[in-house]
Amino acid sequence: MEYRPLGETGLRVSVLGLGCAQLGASKIDLAADIARRAVELGINYFDVASNYDDVETKLGIALEGIRERVILSTKIHALTRDDAWRELNLSLERLRTDHVDNLHLHALERGADLDVRLGPGGAIEALQRARDEGLTRHIGGSAHQSATLLAALERFPFEIILIPMNIVEREPLDALIPLCQARGVGITVMKPLATGILPPQLALRWLATQPIATAVAGTTTLAELEANVAAMEQEPGLSAEELADIEAVRRRFDPERCRICQQCEPCPQGIPIAMTLGTDCVWDHLRNMGAEAFHAFPWGRAAMEIDLPRRTELIARIEACDDCGYCEQHCPYHLPIRERLRAMLPGDYQITALWAKLLSEGR
Repeated sequence: MEYRPLGETGLRVSVLGLGCAQLGASKIDLAADIARRAVELGINYFDVASNYDDVETKLGIALEGIRERVILSTKIHALTRDDAWRELNLSLERLRTDHVDNLHLHALERGADLDVRLGPGGAIEALQRARDEGLTRHIGGSAHQSATLLAALERFPFEIILIPMNIVEREPLDALIPLCQARGVGITVMKPLATGILPPQLALRWLATQPIATAVAGTTTLAELEANVAAMEQEPGLSAEELADIEAVRRRFDPERCRICQQCEPCPQGIPIAMTLGTDCVWDHLRNMGAEAFHAFPWGRAAMEIDLPRRTELIARIEACDDCGYCEQHCPYHLPIRERLRAMLPGDYQITALWAKLLSEGR
């Protein structure tokens, strides 16, 4: 496994990190096996967040006895100083640790969100206190749009950033990454496989050639983890044939990959379009696993209990779409949004039926 400096933090991180959001899907035994196997394979950077279902609790159990081998990053979603302080301390309790290595403001957005969280009494003050008191070593920020992090970096000296980037979503290379390089900011990348639609053999090897510290790839099974590590452990550099294949993948998915820019919102029916098309992990599991493996998977009860009412409401909202067309008129990538949302419904029906069955059986 290759290790790289995380900006000017003094940390050296594995070029392949573990994105832990998907550990919320399974029962504790599998989640713990994945986390521990990742460490055995040389992965030392774990990215989680306080609002990833029960993942922090699972990770706290999984890292018992090996916490010192992991550079642990979590994220705070609260807006205000006091709420962020409470959220952080709950995270530490669930993670069973007295500190995290990196603490991010989670899912920053331009406008009012930045104003509140980076302003007087905002969440950033809790992160600064946490660093002063040794509850975190470094402060970072995450966002789905480069423009947001560019604006945030002008208002606070974040030491680390977390941004989506992959074969299709390359926009951070234009301005954000050069700025971070110039300022010594650690660059971490989420959604390196675009929630599973990109082949890891190409997608991760391409990212390894980019000026980043680590790519935090989510994984649901041990087989996925092994495949991701194998892709990163090949000889560095890309052949002409691989570059051609990468370009073909980019052209294939560019017209349909949601960038979570939220320009299509607000939807008059209240559909959370960007998060549904861009990062619906459970639906992505069904697509990536296939129906048989999806039904056989050891789903965690918390994941089902959280997802069932949320998905039931989502189905109702999609079914209520009146084809006003607002979303497609405002999508800068000209995606067929209404068609794609409706195409997700059969999978949504299947997921909710399975959740209801398993929960009724007490599983």
